[in-house]
Amino acid sequence: LMNDPIKPLYTGDCPSVSGRSTLTYIVGKHESENTLHLRIAENSGKGMWCNEWASAQAIEAIVSKEPKLKARSFCALHPGKSINTGGFVLAALRDLGLIRSSEANTRIHEHVPKATLENVVMAKTRRKKPKEAI
Repeated sequence: LMNDPIKPLYTGDCPSVSGRSTLTYIVGKHESENTLHLRIAENSGKGMWCNEWASAQAIEAIVSKEPKLKARSFCALHPGKSINTGGFVLAALRDLGLIRSSEANTRIHEHVPKATLENVVMAKTRRKKPKEAI
């Protein structure tokens, strides 16, 4: 990712859906297109995943169309890539606050009303204290 036009805005850590590993995800901004993207950067477990960027537009299209979100819902972001990626994206979006567990069934997730990837990331970046220079 040497000449990556996407610059990281926010990095977060969260448990995977299974709770067996910790994921690190990055939300970045494409400088020239002024668009947000998400990618899974690390997984403390052994599972494979796709570490390519997914656009906020593609993520929000899934989130807004699908009333019952599951890990599989997000596999469309990276067709033909590791099946784990969908679940990892779901875990990251839940951590960000774009989606939440359904009260009726915790295996199903739903869009948090009025939430967009941009507004949940901006809320996170405002809350996170900058690391002190050493």
